[in-house]
Order: sequence, then structure tokens, then C-alpha cells
Amino acid sequence: MRKIIIYICLLPLVLWACENKNKQNSRDKGAIEETMDSTVVAKIEFNEKSFNFGDMAQGEIVTHTFRFKNTGNKNLIIKRIESSCGCTAAKFSTKPIPPGEESEIEIEFNSEGRFGKQLKTVTIFANIPQQTTELSIIANIKNQ
Repeated sequence: MRKIIIYICLLPLVLWACENKNKQNSRDKGAIEETMDSTVVAKIEFNEKSFNFGDMAQGEIVTHTFRFKNTGNKNLIIKRIESSCGCTAAKFSTKPIPPGEESEIEIEFNSEGRFGKQLKTVTIFANIPQQTTELSIIANIKNQ
């Protein structure tokens, strides 16, 4: 008799726990379906992906701004940008870029200690299907 009373008292607790577990599973399933839905994606489209500074003197610091647009249907988020060299730096916004909106990435190149033809890349890590995209800059550093 005592066991029956204990089971009766615990039954509402067990039912409540199962109900909450089902609600959590439904939320998780919805989030997984959204991330697996290949039609809901952010896309990054650049006007240009490479820029040539041409000839320049050793020691010059130059910048170029790459403009891009989110052509997807989900907010575009640039997580980080890595450059191939310490002589190259990127400035960008970490704010989400809504679908259809434009933004920019400014690349600064410091030619100090460099000579001859230079090819530098920056890798953009974002919430896009391919996960990364690259930009490049080219310069020819002349001896003074």
C-alpha cells in the first residue's frame, strides 16, 4: 500500500518532466531544421575580390575598401578575418548584415621591409555555406 501511495505522489512529477522534455525536443528540432534548411542562408557577394595597388615605394601604407552585399535570405555575420601576413590588417563591422544590405571591409597594407611583387590574402570567416571566402591584394614594391 505504501508503494502505491509513493507512485501516486511521484506520477505528476514524472509526467511534468516528460512534458518539458518533449517541449525542449521540439525547440531543438526546429533549430536543427532551420540550420539544415539549405534555402535559409547568408551569402556574401563582392564587387571585386582582388585589388592591385600597382607600383609603390617601400614603407608606404595603403588601404583599399572591398564592398560586399548579403545576397542571401538570412543575416550575414562576419565572425573574424585572418590575414596571410602581419603586414596586412582588416577593419570590419561585427554587426549582422541583413539580407539585401551592403557593408565593407577595409584592408590596410604596410609595405615596410617588403620588396618586389607582393600577394597577400585575407580569409573571411562568416556564416555562409562555404564558411570562408578570400580577398587578395597585390603590390609591387620598388627600391627607393
